Amino acid sequence: MIENTNLARVRMLNFYQAMDDIITYLNKEDLETLKLKDPVKAFTDKFNDFDKMIQPMRSSGLSKDLIDLDHQRDKALGHLSTHLRLFSEHPEADKAKAAKELLQIYRKYGDKPQNKPNREETALIKNLLQDFEPADIKAKLTLIGADKWVSVLKEANDAFSAMYGRQVKHESSLDPGAVKEKRAAVYDEFKKLTNVINALATLGGAAAYKSIIDMINTEMKKAVLAERPDTKKKQPKDPKDPKDPKQPKDPKKPGDGGGDDIQIPSEPPKKPDDAQQPTPKPGGGSGGGDDIQIPSEPPKKPDGQ
Repeated sequence: MIENTNLARVRMLNFYQAMDDIITYLNKEDLETLKLKDPVKAFTDKFNDFDKMIQPMRSSGLSKDLIDLDHQRDKALGHLSTHLRLFSEHPEADKAKAAKELLQIYRKYGDKPQNKPNREETALIKNLLQDFEPADIKAKLTLIGADKWVSVLKEANDAFSAMYGRQVKHESSLDPGAVKEKRAAVYDEFKKLTNVINALATLGGAAAYKSIIDMINTEMKKAVLAERPDTKKKQPKDPKDPKDPKQPKDPKKPGDGGGDDIQIPSEPPKKPDDAQQPTPKPGGGSGGGDDIQIPSEPPKKPDGQ
């Protein structure tokens, strides 16, 4: 089934690209046989209205270039992290020490800063690069050859930051109310289409619609991932229940180990509902008071009496 993925917060051009890719794919299918011709047409008509509205921004090509630059800086971060970790185990002590110190600086910003939202990632990278500026730190980077990755990271991040500003400027030049209205109309029609597909797959068999369902789910996930939503914060662990006071240990059962003084009973233990109070041994019970049980037979006299 098509998953219920929320695209409401996806940036405009990412939303546009997802819808455009879905329409392109759908038009390659036999919509008549699949009984999707009318809902796909209604969806396409709304999308075309939206397309005309954002044409100036779309023709700028900023969205694709921005995604490419983001991938470049993500790769640079990943390679830099790997480089530092590998050199932290270097056989030459001075290089291993330098790498460990640099790795501590890197980890101030988390193990994977590339998983942060775009604007937050930009700020984190700028701060990291500032931490790498002192002369002694630069010397350590050069010593282990990590300065190359730092240069690549700075170049990609600066280019991303500049282009991101231009995209925001393009978006702000549009009539926000009209664009929002057209986008909402596309999204409403898209949700109607997905409901139809799910219903047809349920009633007529999912096999005929599997490729369409998989494609739509994939495109929606790509759109959401492109946004780099905040990584999920770790949920605080449920407080542990207070430990119950320790109960006295049950006597060890035969075979559980222990000393030689454990006696193996000649009969199997009685079931709980059949259990009786233990018969007191001759010469006294386990305690005083009225709760002493009277044995069913008198204690035997010692031999010779």
